[in-house]
Amino acid sequence: MKNWISMWLLGLGLCTSSLYSQSVSLDSFQQVQALNIQTCSVVQVNASWNYQNRVKIEQLDKLCFIAEIDIENKTIGAVIAKEWNITVVPTIIVLKEGKEVKRFEPGISMSFDERTIIEDIKKEVR
Repeated sequence: MKNWISMWLLGLGLCTSSLYSQSVSLDSFQQVQALNIQTCSVVQVNASWNYQNRVKIEQLDKLCFIAEIDIENKTIGAVIAKEWNITVVPTIIVLKEGKEVKRFEPGISMSFDERTIIEDIKKEVR
């Protein structure tokens, strides 16, 4: 019963967090699992050493739930990288009802043209 209540509260927090115009840093498996309750999510998987190439996906907070995962996180980073087949960072994944519908991966530069990628994501989530 406690776990159900904890998951509900976590889900409620994740649902309302986009109201604050910021992305949520996912750093537990429970938070990642809560993505399944979101109608639409945009998740950026990156590494702290590659922060300069981060896309400001929080611009999309009016359209979808926005979250980020650092693959260097000792708790979940390696598992997420393996489970989600992350081969390059940043990787941006669009999820609808917990299922991946689109993945954006940069080329050898390990960076995106931010304006273009934001527009491409908007097209995907509308």
